[in-house]
Amino acid sequence: MDGFDQLAMNWRSALLGLIIVCSAAALVSLIRRGIERRAALWFAMFVLSGGVSVIPMVIGFAGAYDIWPGLTFLPTQMALFFGPAIALHARELILGPQPRRALWLFAPGLAYWLYQLWAFTMLGDYRAKWAFTAAYHDPFIYPIAMTIAFVLTALCLAHVARLQGLYINWLRDNHSDDDEFSPSWLTHLTIFSALVTVVWGFEFILARWFGHSYAQVFVWDFVALFAVFVISLEALAGIDREFPKMEEPATPEIDDTAEKPERDWAVEGARLEAEVLERNWHLEPGLSLQTLARRFGTNHAYLSRAINQGLGKNFSSFINGLRVEHAKGLIMRGEMTMIDIAMETGFGSKASFNRAFKIHAGINPSEFGRRCKAI
Repeated sequence: MDGFDQLAMNWRSALLGLIIVCSAAALVSLIRRGIERRAALWFAMFVLSGGVSVIPMVIGFAGAYDIWPGLTFLPTQMALFFGPAIALHARELILGPQPRRALWLFAPGLAYWLYQLWAFTMLGDYRAKWAFTAAYHDPFIYPIAMTIAFVLTALCLAHVARLQGLYINWLRDNHSDDDEFSPSWLTHLTIFSALVTVVWGFEFILARWFGHSYAQVFVWDFVALFAVFVISLEALAGIDREFPKMEEPATPEIDDTAEKPERDWAVEGARLEAEVLERNWHLEPGLSLQTLARRFGTNHAYLSRAINQGLGKNFSSFINGLRVEHAKGLIMRGEMTMIDIAMETGFGSKASFNRAFKIHAGINPSEFGRRCKAI
């Protein structure tokens, strides 16, 4: 193809291209890590869809459309894939493998991509493409497709936000190290994705109704693409271990609660706490409600009621509260470093230890240590 020597890779093209390359590098690192690979692949689809959708602007600033007007309808508009890719990424992390019917979410995106491919390859030269654009694409097809994309993305983001809320509550009720898996970075993903959607919609309005050119809407595409890059870094930092799934296999149910409807749950909670302390189960990293129920030979329903009603706490608060009390004793002895105390008391990291200590003791561990020394 002649004309490559006429391309002018200006700073706008270079800046957008650099962000795309950096996002791709983060994706490669994430996928090569091999942790939550399926979720990582759905995330990669989201990021790559954003990068591919910006290609017309990258090459447009370089003058490609002036040199090759036949590039009209280059099949790069992937906006209809954004929402479904985010939704399946979140569901894969939280629930595990998805049913095949979930793939129907990609049907609108696939249909629009095939339409672009047909128009790019079958309409003939650029004159025919421009005529088709003026008669059908701009007045009807593109606005409908973008409206569907907006609605689909909004619905998917709402679903992800709801799923996050359920997951956080489930973690608190089932895992002692809930903050290690609490999808705070997934919250950022939703917020940034919403930002990308708003920016993308604003750009659409500017370009369509006010006739703004590539240069005039560049800042919006740059903000959107930079947000996608930040999301990539968040995912790379956040997906560093397998996430517990909300639909874990349950312990076989034993209907203890039905046998004793007048059970004193305060007594049951105290008995449970005493045995956990006696056996030092609370000091085990990653202790879960399922594991504890199996050791007591009972079910989730009984154990949850003993903790929730008997002790007035969720599982995470119950276990981490016991860990913090144990940590206080170790701090008062003054024989161990804070990181060693964190590991000794079952926390997965010093950050988790600091957060739990602050919640249950009201001050951070270092301050508690200084006060002990001052006595």
